[in-house]
Amino acid sequence: MQYYPKELTDALELIWGEGMLSPGGPEKVADMLEGIDISGRRVLDIGSGLGGIDVLLAIKHGAAIVIGIDVEPQLIKSASNLAARKGLAGRVSFQLVTPGRLPFVDTSFDLVFSKDAMLHIANKLAVYSEVLRVLKPGGWFIAADWFWSEGAAESRIVRAWLRESQSNFAFTPPAAALQALIDAGFAEPTVTDLRHQLQKITREEVSLLKGPVGQKLVAILGKEIADSRLASAESRQAALDSGDLMPCYLRGRRPS
Repeated sequence: MQYYPKELTDALELIWGEGMLSPGGPEKVADMLEGIDISGRRVLDIGSGLGGIDVLLAIKHGAAIVIGIDVEPQLIKSASNLAARKGLAGRVSFQLVTPGRLPFVDTSFDLVFSKDAMLHIANKLAVYSEVLRVLKPGGWFIAADWFWSEGAAESRIVRAWLRESQSNFAFTPPAAALQALIDAGFAEPTVTDLRHQLQKITREEVSLLKGPVGQKLVAILGKEIADSRLASAESRQAALDSGDLMPCYLRGRRPS
């Protein structure tokens, strides 16, 4: 099943920028990497989407090698085209994978990064354990993921948002994610609540979709898609405002 058809990725790029499938862009990537120097390092990006994050990791943050992985062929193709246009084909590459064990040997990467992609992965302990396996000793795992509060599965507001968005999301409470990081074996594990930050970003998104960006979506992709993006953003805003939806940063280090 294709969760990111071209009409959706085209809409998301218009909202969030070239190569981006989720909010925040360069500022959010810089925030996630605060205090971590990846210059000259080897990085794995889990859920690389259209490749915009990987270009940033190489150009702005100085990573020597970035490998992005994703499960949808059309995303891999688009991301590879973006890297080639940016002159990064030898430094930033993308691989199609299937869910499960990562196709890399132990201790392959200095950093494993993931932005707003692991909400598609239900078994957090399994994926965190795989991340730890491919990290070099002392290497960092840094991710942004979307969680929900205890009992949010029964929330009327959450159910309304999910009706307006994708149906393959796999949420867990932040405390369960933190325990999974601990159980996987990470040192210095943290899960940091970003709800207030995402409330602000989503309000800005709703405003854009009601204004010139929404008009551009209508002109390029049609009114149905434009209306769908606005409905999704407004219902996500409601879930954030209620406290049911809890976006977070995750960090953990492989013990030396």
